[in-house]
Parts: sequence; C-alpha cells; structure tokens
Amino acid sequence: MLNNTPCVVLEGSGRLADVIAQVASLPVSKVTLVLINQLLKRFFAQEYKTFSEVQIIEWTKKIQDIIRMAHLLTVFRFDEEKNSDVDVAILQALLKASRSEDSTGRQSWERQLELAVAWNRVDIAESEIFTEESQWTSSDLHPAMFSALVGDKPEFVRLLLENGVCVQQFLEHEDRLCELYAHLPACFFTRKLVKRVQVRRGQPPAPGSKNISLTHVSEEVRHLLGSFTQHLYAPPRQKTTKDDVSLSLPSKGSVELPCSGAEWIAETVWDPGRDLFLWAVVQNNRELAEIGWEQCRDCIAAALAASKILRKLAQESGEHDGEEAKDMRGHADHYETQAIGVFSECHAWDPQRAQKLIIRISPSWGRCTSLWLALEADDKRFIAHSGVQALLTQIWCGELSVDNPYWKILLCMILFPLIYTGFLTFRRDEDIQREAEKTEQQKLALGSGYTDSKIKHRLRSSQNSALSPLNCGSRFTSFFNSPQVKFYWNIAAYFGFLWLFAVVLMIDFQTFPSWRELLLYIWLGSLVCEEVRQLYHDFDGSGFRKKAKMYIKDVWNILDVLSIVLFISGLVCRLQGSSAVFYVGKILLCIDFIIFCLRLMAIFTISRTLGPKIIIVRRMMMDLFIFMFLLSIWVVAYGVAKQGILIQNEERLDWIIRGAVYEPYLIIFGNIPTNIDNTQFDMNSCSVNASDPMKPKCPVLNDENVPAFPEWLTIILLCVYLLFANILLLNLLIAILSYTFQEVQDNTDTIWKFQRYELIKEYHSRPALPPPFILISHLIIFIKGVLLRTPPQKHKHFRRELEKTEEEELLSWEALMKDNYLSSARQEESQSTEHRIQDTAEKVGAMSELLEREQEMVSSTMAKRLDKLEDQVSESTKALRWIVDALKSQGYKSKLEPPLLTGRSFDRDDGDSSGQETEDEAPHTFARQLQYPGSNVTRFPVPEEKVSWETNFTPYLPPVYSQQESDNSSDASVLDKYRNPGGRTGIRGKGALKSLGLNQKIHPILTRWRDAEKATLEFLAVWKDAEKCWCLPGGQVKANEPLSQTLERILGKKLNERIKSELQAAEQVYKGYVDDSRNTDNAWLEVTIITLHLDKHSPVMSQINSIVESMSSSLQPLQWQEVSSKTCACPYQREALRLIAQRHKTDF
Repeated sequence: MLNNTPCVVLEGSGRLADVIAQVASLPVSKVTLVLINQLLKRFFAQEYKTFSEVQIIEWTKKIQDIIRMAHLLTVFRFDEEKNSDVDVAILQALLKASRSEDSTGRQSWERQLELAVAWNRVDIAESEIFTEESQWTSSDLHPAMFSALVGDKPEFVRLLLENGVCVQQFLEHEDRLCELYAHLPACFFTRKLVKRVQVRRGQPPAPGSKNISLTHVSEEVRHLLGSFTQHLYAPPRQKTTKDDVSLSLPSKGSVELPCSGAEWIAETVWDPGRDLFLWAVVQNNRELAEIGWEQCRDCIAAALAASKILRKLAQESGEHDGEEAKDMRGHADHYETQAIGVFSECHAWDPQRAQKLIIRISPSWGRCTSLWLALEADDKRFIAHSGVQALLTQIWCGELSVDNPYWKILLCMILFPLIYTGFLTFRRDEDIQREAEKTEQQKLALGSGYTDSKIKHRLRSSQNSALSPLNCGSRFTSFFNSPQVKFYWNIAAYFGFLWLFAVVLMIDFQTFPSWRELLLYIWLGSLVCEEVRQLYHDFDGSGFRKKAKMYIKDVWNILDVLSIVLFISGLVCRLQGSSAVFYVGKILLCIDFIIFCLRLMAIFTISRTLGPKIIIVRRMMMDLFIFMFLLSIWVVAYGVAKQGILIQNEERLDWIIRGAVYEPYLIIFGNIPTNIDNTQFDMNSCSVNASDPMKPKCPVLNDENVPAFPEWLTIILLCVYLLFANILLLNLLIAILSYTFQEVQDNTDTIWKFQRYELIKEYHSRPALPPPFILISHLIIFIKGVLLRTPPQKHKHFRRELEKTEEEELLSWEALMKDNYLSSARQEESQSTEHRIQDTAEKVGAMSELLEREQEMVSSTMAKRLDKLEDQVSESTKALRWIVDALKSQGYKSKLEPPLLTGRSFDRDDGDSSGQETEDEAPHTFARQLQYPGSNVTRFPVPEEKVSWETNFTPYLPPVYSQQESDNSSDASVLDKYRNPGGRTGIRGKGALKSLGLNQKIHPILTRWRDAEKATLEFLAVWKDAEKCWCLPGGQVKANEPLSQTLERILGKKLNERIKSELQAAEQVYKGYVDDSRNTDNAWLEVTIITLHLDKHSPVMSQINSIVESMSSSLQPLQWQEVSSKTCACPYQREALRLIAQRHKTDF
C-alpha cells in the first residue's frame, strides 16, 4: 500500500484480516492500543499470549497507517443474500485507487477497463468507469473492444459501442480483421479454414495452425455463399511473398496495409459492419452476430447471407442431429426471421422501395441480390412473404397489370386485336394514371393561391418527364412476352402434343410414319432443344457446373430427360424392320406417354389451388415408397412360405413369381386364394406335372389325389398375414399419409410460394413462341449467341444495379426501418408476460436492497451521533473538573463532597489508556513513517495516541540516527534539549536534517496564468535530481541572514534582480511546522511559503522567460509547470500549491 497498491481485506478469513476489517470504518483516532489489544486477543486466541508489547504497538501503528490510506483499502464482506463476488471487490478497489490523488490518469483508467473486460464485469464498468467525468475516444477503447470480441463478451461489446467505439475506425485497418480471424475459437469454420490454408500451401493439415489471411477467408466464405457470388475480399493478383501481403483498401483512398497472403487489388467494398457481423456468424456466435447485424447497413442481405452460411455449415458438418448443427440451423432460422421483420417494416412503409431492396445488387455481399440469397439459403418463409410474392406476381404478369382477370388474357390470346382497344390494362397505363393523380394534386396546391416559382418549375419538369402510353407494337410485344401469356400458350401446346401423341399411338401407328407421326417427332425435337437451352442458359451467372447440378436435382427435369430417352429408344425400335422390335418400340412409346402425362403436374404447380396439392402428392409418394418396403417384407415372407408348402419343386419362373409375390399382393385387396383349402380344391384348375403352361402346378397329392399339405397351417398363415398386412400395415399407411398431409398442409402455402419462383424464372427467360414454333426462336438464339457472339440479355426484373446516390438513399432508409423494427421488437418483448415477471422481480430485489442500505445508513448515522455525544460529554466532564480545580485553588469550599467526574481522556495509565487526542488537528503522519528516507533505519512504531509528549509511553525506545555525524549529535543530554513540537517520531538524532532543533526553510513561488482565460495556473519549478521531479524553489535559512540575501541565494542573482522590485507585493501563504518524513524527535522542519503572482505580458515576465531558457541546460533547470497535485513529490509542497490554487480560485 505504501507503493500505491490497492488492498482487499476479506472479512471472515481470520487473524489480522479480521482485525483490520473491524476497525476499517473507524476514524484513526479511535483505533487505539486498547482496541487493537482486544481484537488481537479475540481473533488470535491462544497465539495472543506469545505477542510482546512492542509487537502490539507496531501492529497498531501499521493498522493506523493502513486505515489512513482509505483510497487503497477495500473490505470485502461475504453476504449470501447479496451474493457478492470477490472479483467485484478487487475491481472496485482498483477503481477506487485510480480515482485517488495519486492515480496515473488515463493509463490507469485503461488498465482498469482491461481488467473489467477480463473479468466480464459490465455492471462495474458501467457504474465506475463510464461515468460523466470520463471522456473516451474511439481509439482509447479499441484494445478493450478487441479483448471483448475475442473473449466472447457481447455485453461488453454493446457497452463499448454505446460509449464511443466506432466500428469503422476499429476495423479501419485490415490487419485488425486478420487478427480477429487468427483468434477465432475452435469451431467447424475454423477447422475448414485451417485445412484450406494447409492445402493451399501444399502441406498436410496441421491442427492448431492459425496463419490465416483474408484470402483464405474470402475463398471459404464464397464456398459457403455459393459460386454465384464474388469474393468479399479481393483475390490476389500475383504472389509476392509467402507470408507477407500488400493490401489495398478501396475505402478512403488506397492504403497499403500489411497482412499475410498475397498482393490485393482494390475491387471489393470496405464494409466494417459486414466484416464484424461475418466474423461472428462463421463462429456461430449469435449474441455477437446480433450486435454486428445492428451495425450493418445492408441488413436484409446480411441476415439472408448469414442464414445461407449457417445452413451450409450445418450441412457440411456431417452431424445432422449434432448439437452444433442444430444450433446452426436454429440461428439460420433466427436470421431469416430478422430479415423478414425488417422487410415487413419496409414493405409497410413503401412497397416499391422494399421490392427494390431485394432485387438490388449488393456490393457488400459478392454482388448478389437478397432474393437470390434467400433462394439459395432455402428461406421459404422469406420468399413466402407477401411483399416478395407481390414482386414475383409482377414479374409473372410482365408489362400487364396484375389486376387483369384470367379470362381477359385468354380471350386476347385468341383475339389479339383486343389488346389495342383498352380491353387489357398495362402497367404503363397504371403508372400514367398515378402520375396524373399526382399532377392533379400539385395543381390543386397551386390553385389555392400559392404561386411559388420552384413548385411551378417542378410541375413543368414533371410534365416534361411524363410517361407516354405504349404504342401498338409495344403492346403486342409486351403482351406476348409476358411470362403469364407464355405459360398459357405452352399449356395449350403441351395439351396439343399429348393429343397428337395419343392419336398416333391409338389410331395412326403405321409401319411407315404418317404425317401426324412426323409432326410428333418435330414437336418432340422442339422440346429437346428447349431442354438443352434451359441447361445452358445461365440465368443468374452461377456457371455451367452449378447450373447442371441444379438441373439434375429437380425431379421434373429428371422426368423430362427420362421421357426424352424413352421416346428416342422407342423411336429407334419402331424404325426397325422386325415386327417384334417394332412392337417393342410401340410399348416403349406407350410407357413414355405415361411419363409425359405425369410431367403435366409440374406445369400446374403455378396454380394456387393445384400447386399445394401436387406438393402433398410428392411428399406422400416418398412415404409410399417407405411403406412398400415394409409391405414387401410381409408379402415375400408369406408368399415364399405358401409356395413352398403347397407346390413341390416348381421350375417355371413366371409361376414362381406369380405364386410368391403376385398372389400375396392381390390378397391385400380381397382376392382370397382357393388352393389353400381342401374343400375348394379343383383338380381341373391345375396341372399335375406342370405340363400345361397355362395352369399352375398342382399341390402335393396323396394316394387319393387329395392335397397332402396341412390345411390348418395354411389357413393360420393366411389369417396372420391378413391381420398384419390388411389391418396393421394398411392402417399404418393411412396414419402416415394423414400425418404427412397434416404436416405439409400447414406449410403447403409456404412451400408452394417458394417453388413458384422457379416456374416464374423459367417462363421469364423462355422464348415467346410455344412448341413446335419455338424452333424458330432457338434458331435465332443460336445465330445471335454462337455466330454473332451477342452478349446475353440481363434480366433487370431479378437483378438491378443502382446508382451510387440512389443506393445510399435506399440503404439509409433501410437502416431507419431496421431501427424501427428493433425498437418495436424490444417493445413487444418488454410487454410479454415473462419479461414483466422478470422486471417485477428485479424491482423487488432492488427495493429490498435499497431498504437494507437505508437501514445500514440509519444505524451507522445513529452510531456516529452517539459517538459524538459521548465526546461532548467527555469534554464537558473535563471542563467541569477544571472549574472545580480552579474554585478549590481560590479557597472556595462546599459543604458537600464533589461528585466523581470521569472522562476517557484522563485515563492515561499505561495499560488501559485509550489515548483520545485533545487537539483539534491530527498529529503528524509522514514524520512517523516506519522506514526513514534515504537510510536502512527503521523507526520505533508510534501509534497516533502516543504521539504527544504528554502521553505516557514507557516502551518507547527509538533508535538514534544522524546522516552527518557530529561530536554531540548522539549525546542523550544534548538531544534531550530539543523536542519536536509535533510529538514523537520514532527516531532520535538529526536524521537527514542539517542541525538539531529547528531547521528553517523558505520557498519563494512565482506564479502566472498560462492563457488569457485564466483557466490554468502555472508556477516556476526547479528540477531536483534527488527526487526526480519538479519541485518548489527553496533553500535553508541561515541564522542572522537577511531575507534579500536568502532569496538571492535561492533564486540566483539574475532572477532575484529582475523580481526585486516586485517582491514587495509578495504574500506569505504559510509559516510554521511541516509534517516531513525527515523530521526526528530532536530535529524538525519549519517552512515559510511566499508567493508572487506576475502578469504574463509584463516586461519582467519576458526577462524571466529569457533566464529560464538560458538555464535549460544547467544542472538545476527552471520550467513553468501547472499548479497540480501531481507536480511535486513532497507532501508539504503539494499542500502549499493547494493553498495557492485556493487563493486564485482555480482547480487543483
């Protein structure tokens, strides 16, 4: 504690700690030898008997010194009800010490903040560190922010953000982000990242390797998001070194930053909010990611990207039911909910801008759209949102209005001249109508007498930029290019194809193909060309490999390929000359017709009525296949057993399959066999030796030509089989299908809306002509793409790149909507029942704590008042005794005996004295420090009650010490002539002072104001090598030396001459005894403090400044220093500066 180290005393830990805890709240004057004696006896028990009187005196002195340093002492009391922690007490002790006069300023506060972060004590930091007095900058909090992020302390991260941390400044340099990724905790993403680093360097993966660059992070994140995205951090152009990278940021100009990896190009977007959010998402840290998401500007795309990343990580983890995978999927659902919440808020305010948000190309997330991220992440609930569905419906209708009924569109498809009559409504017509209404409102505003020129100019400009109606050619093109119209034409064409196919199979399947059959082949060829176009058409820029994988994953595409392959196989067989092969070809084509009819279901998935039912049928078919596996076990088991019991050595394969599989399967539908019952046996229905290929083989017969098999066994087997197959398994199938129906029915609308996108996208990119006329469109596409190398047309309805100004406005509006959503979510949470119960519990706890604290304050106040009253009674007793003694000395007597007056201050016996001080001021403390400065001598411990010479102190045997030995400096008779007026010090002799007795010293202090506002007061200081600090100028006062000579000796001849005329205005601040650590029982220091305030702009001041500059290289340089408690090391000099600051009414 003498070195300013805070101390925490644990009350209840026993021995001396309990002694200190008992007296810590008392004033030093009340910590007496008697009290310490009692406490030592109480807490040391038997060991107390071994203590000497000097030891007890020494401990009393040390305990008094400890209590005097209250800013470094903290007593921790265990309280089960309050559940206090020791770390809180330690942290509070450090914070209390940092606020003391001896604190080291900002560095101390930063150390305390780091300690609070390490212990994760947000409450202490919020109440003790981030106060109104503390002023923090963002850079000051960066180390604490890094520690809080790496240490997974989300509450601290939020607190730091609230108190000034700027994410843009925190992640301004990419090396900070590299360091964050290097400190990622152990998770699945970290393992993948380390593996990628090792594989890229051609080394085997080494666990624990952390040499990671943003190149590796970018590659891994792009793998998780999908190949349709670009790198979030620009990939390297060329390799410079193996471990060093020159990184170029596109943020605020080009900045060269060190990192590990390779040379970078400035093509990516600098987005610190996204970087922080992504860093938290990949480690599956929901709380930190929530904070990072709040810092993101493009929050909808960020939430959907997080959902995609986490679903991909859960899929690749290989543990479908593992805890980590479940957490990832749960967090992915949470981010999807966040995206839906913000988008709902946006759509409620402005549907048009909200739709623009989800089709906007996001530079921060690899130049992909929010819509595509939601589709890739399989976020069905987001796609099913009414705002997203409204956008898809708008794309589905094309340039047509979404309000057009179906019958009008179908009628215009037949009678297309109706599109020129206004029979159909186009979106351009609706836009023109809205513009007209807006113009009318502006005219009404102008017609009310307001004739502002700016509004008139805006009205004229809006009229000039008004939309023009579609012409005839545009109406025709817009109508037939609408995905909805394309869909209707393709439905009609597909029904025509099926009708033609059926006619050929049933009526016109000749040896030589007829014109109908040739038309069918051409029609099928157009379908094949369209499938090839869909396979190679890169709608979203994901690449051919990605497109091929997506094509194969679609069940309907598999049916398309299967139907085409079967048709080609049937066509090859049909063209053969052999009649048998010709018939096989027809069979294949008939089977192919079934597949083409099943393919018809995919077309009607767009229907709101049929689409959900088709989804239910697909899910039930999957359940049916599982059921058929269970059923086949019973069918084969019963069929083989029955066949083996009834028939002996059947060698015909077709009759074996019929008896072992086909007949048991028919039993389920009620076709009970007759050959298992002897009463129904007919010899004519079977063949004895299997000689008749059209009859089954007869059962084993006895000599009477009667079946010899055990009839009772076959009947029992049939009953058991019917019980399990007809009753158990069929009812199980019904239950499974019912469960599937109920499960899918609840989510059917969502699933249908999600799958609706693929059909809309398909028909949006499909040529306008239906099969077989679509071959013309394919020919045009081939000429443009292959021969003319024309770049493909971009689909602006699904992807739109905004201008920088428009994008900034849109993102600012999205951020505002995000804040609205978060505030409403918090409000809903606060109004929930659970939150209300928790809030009520917290209020009750706080109220009970306040009541306890109030009770403690009342009891402590009462104790203080009683102590004060006791002191007053003691003083009254002493006064009455003095009056009695005075009256007796004058000869006054009373007939009655005087009452016995007692007081604590008069009980001065050696053993029982409480030593209560009668002086108003406390005795000197620095003069009683146990270690004498500049030596190895230890003072005799002097408790505060034994300082006064009038107090009996028999054990007092101080050592004698004189730094400069003289003839009589150790002579006891000489020393007894000099007695320190401040009392005992614990050491005799001269010590470090010049002479015995009084040592006088004078300090002339020159002051000035640093600025015109008089905010900072300065004094002229001199550097002392012994103390290693700036001190007050001063020196020893010699006997019979005039004051002028003394000042000249102290200040120097030049400086003294400059201020000689001004010294008459000097004021004496203090004169008398000072509490100095060099004082002894026989030598002490008395100082005289005088001050002279000078005008900064006076001629004298300029001359003084010249002298100060000339002495800058001397052994004792001069310098103007601020009047502050941290300037001087000597206590009495600090007190002198405090008095001067008080005179000038400035802060100290």
